[in-house]
Amino acid sequence: MLKFFILLIPFLLLADTGMLTKIVDGDTLYFKANGKKVKCRIEYIDTPESKNNSKLKRDIKYCRNVSAKDMISAGKSATRAAKRLLKLGNTYSYQTHGKDRYGRSICVVQLDNAMTFNEAMILNGHAVPFRRYMSSDEKGYFEKVLEKARTQNRGLWKNYSREIECLNSARN
Repeated sequence: MLKFFILLIPFLLLADTGMLTKIVDGDTLYFKANGKKVKCRIEYIDTPESKNNSKLKRDIKYCRNVSAKDMISAGKSATRAAKRLLKLGNTYSYQTHGKDRYGRSICVVQLDNAMTFNEAMILNGHAVPFRRYMSSDEKGYFEKVLEKARTQNRGLWKNYSREIECLNSARN
C-alpha cells in the first residue's frame, strides 16, 4: 500500500481537473476540463459491457457459459456502482496516460480520499484488472485488490461470479 501511495504523490502534481459530465459505464467517463470534453477510458480496469456491442460479442464468444443478457445485467450493475462512487457535476483530479485505439484518454481518477476510482472499482467487486498494459508491480498490487473483493464476495462476485470470473480470465 505504501508503494501505491508513493505513486500517488506525482499523480497529484501532474493531474488535470475536470467536472464529471457523464458516466457511460463502469470504465468510461466524460469530463469537462478547460472548456474541452475529455472522454476517459479508465486505466487498469475492465467491467462487463452494459450494452450489446462488439466487445460484448467478443466477451460472450470467449465466455461460452455466459449469456449476453447476464453479461449486460452485470455491466449495468458495474455502471450503477460507478454512479455511487462518482457524482455528476463534481470536480475530480485525473491523470491521462495517452490514448487508446478509439481515441479515448486513458485515465486514473482520484477520489476524495487516498484511493483512485480505478482501485475502488476492483476493491468493491465491480471490475477486474486489465493486465495487458500493466507493469509487474501494478499486476501484483491489483491482483491483491482483486483477491480481497473475490474472497469477500463483493459486488459482482456475489451475484455475477460466472460473468466477472470469465471477464477476469479473458483479460489475463
